[in-house]
Amino acid sequence: MFKTILFTIVFVTNIFSQELILGKIDKFDLPDLNLKSVRAKIDTGAKTSSLHCMTIKPTKDGYVKFITLDENNKKFTGNYITKKISRIANVKSSNGTIQTRYFIQTPIVIYNKTYNIELSLSFRGSMKFPLLIGRELIKQDFLVDVTKKDLSFNASQLPQ
Repeated sequence: MFKTILFTIVFVTNIFSQELILGKIDKFDLPDLNLKSVRAKIDTGAKTSSLHCMTIKPTKDGYVKFITLDENNKKFTGNYITKKISRIANVKSSNGTIQTRYFIQTPIVIYNKTYNIELSLSFRGSMKFPLLIGRELIKQDFLVDVTKKDLSFNASQLPQ
């Protein structure tokens, strides 16, 4: 009986909450970076989000120039993008290495809604997913179900 009541409370709470469910992987649009359906890993162990970039070059006026993705990705253009640096920080990567990274603010589209995300620019060439979504974005409106995938992407493919 207690399990039934607890399940009912959790189920009803989730129905009426504003939180959306993300699976362990998905595809998102980053419109200011001219990227559509970028494969992403949702990582509750990572504090910040990160985008795979090449040739990351700060400029003297507080901006950073970079090339998104690489030649192995179908969405690679080789074009430089210039964005204002939101901050510079030392980040410990998953292998324990500390790197100085440049962060930018940019919109991301999730479930057809636009959110602002802070991304660190990082060479993620050895990683399976070019985009990593961390807790700073997840805690805004989302819950994570690691048994699911492509929930936002599939929802965006439905007729409006």
